[in-house]
Amino acid sequence: MKIFTNSNDANAQLGVVERVSYMTGNIGIAFINTIIAAFLMFYYTDVLYLNAAVLGTIMLASRIFDGVTDLVMGLIVDRTRSRHGRARVWILRMCIPYAISGALMMLVPAGATETVQYVYVFLTYNLCNAICLTAVYVPYNAMTCNITSNVYERGLLSVFVMLGATIGTLLVQSTVDAATKALGGGARAWQIVVAIYAACGLVCQLICFFFTRERCTAASESEGERVHVDFGLEMKALFGNKYWLMAIATVFCALFSTAMLGGCGMYYAKGILGDTAFYASFANVMAISQLIVMCVSFIFVKKLGKRNMMVVGLALLTISALLQGVLPASLVTATIFSAGKGIGGGLAGAVLYALVADTIDYGEWKTGQKAEGVGMAAMTFATKIAQGITTVIIGALITWGGYDAAAAVQSPEAILAINAGFNLIPAVACAIACVLMLLYDLDKLYPKIQKELEERRKQKTGTEGASL
Repeated sequence: MKIFTNSNDANAQLGVVERVSYMTGNIGIAFINTIIAAFLMFYYTDVLYLNAAVLGTIMLASRIFDGVTDLVMGLIVDRTRSRHGRARVWILRMCIPYAISGALMMLVPAGATETVQYVYVFLTYNLCNAICLTAVYVPYNAMTCNITSNVYERGLLSVFVMLGATIGTLLVQSTVDAATKALGGGARAWQIVVAIYAACGLVCQLICFFFTRERCTAASESEGERVHVDFGLEMKALFGNKYWLMAIATVFCALFSTAMLGGCGMYYAKGILGDTAFYASFANVMAISQLIVMCVSFIFVKKLGKRNMMVVGLALLTISALLQGVLPASLVTATIFSAGKGIGGGLAGAVLYALVADTIDYGEWKTGQKAEGVGMAAMTFATKIAQGITTVIIGALITWGGYDAAAAVQSPEAILAINAGFNLIPAVACAIACVLMLLYDLDKLYPKIQKELEERRKQKTGTEGASL
């Protein structure tokens, strides 16, 4: 096992330090992203007592702007030239603004009118999510394509990416309830705790920047070089790529399911199980199960392939969520089925990024356009659109069910609404993703594609070297 990466070749075997450093970047991103996905709505409704339906509308409306910024950032990455690479340089440029914007989201002015509070929520939510997170996450995802072109190494990187997301999520969800309660449980407590998460995330992203390297950019690229990339051809290459479309649709369904689980988790613990403290119990079981499966997932990748791993994982997620939704609710059943969700999520999540990266290689092979910036920006777009739709659905569900944040016992309608959001809707989303993956067959073609791409890149490098 190599400790350090000793080669700059695009097909090089990566060392443990570089893999772990890349993973650490996603841990840092996940600190604030987990607050956005799983706790921000709860903070606004149950700590600040803002209206859930209004918040859901604000967050969905923000996704329109968010989708534009994802696309723009992808285009920027594809056109960036620096001594640090196309994508990696943006981690350095944007990690501090991202940390600051994450802390600002929690500082809603307590003494202001509701209108001022909602305007503040809109502005800071967009600053953090649509601008700063986009400017960090889109380049981070694009790095999967540029660190290595080695098929096995890229598969491992995908595992490390999802390990980072899982570890970051686990660290937040296992500590946030206890930490905020220890500091009094009010708005000030949440502000302090989230500021600490933001600072820790900043350190993690700096580790990612300093201990990774991009190797798959063209040999002739240099800092400050002006490059023309045809926008029309780039879009045509992406949207004419059936495998990329299938992969992104699958990613959206899977991330939508995850966002529903995360966004409804605190409501499920409080409204159905009776105490928010139970959230850490079943959520940590799910995260730890996912973590364990990811650690050994390289074994399954070799035996099953990416597509088959996705199918098995998504099927297990569907079954676990459906059974938890129809069987009597208790901490025991929540824990058992959370373990099933974690195993399924580990199998599917381990190959999620590599799956999309493979489709971008397919697009390059078919059209000559390697649109890794925009292509991987779709991952960020899918993540945030899923979270935006989730907030609207959750807001609508708890409003329809008559959820009362101050009540000790919820009405049957509120319990039904929470159960639908936490179990039944995620089950349907995972089932749709499973069907999409059954139609996906790129794994069979990929060895040929990879071989031909390597030959083209060698010829291009040789031609450029001769011209110099």
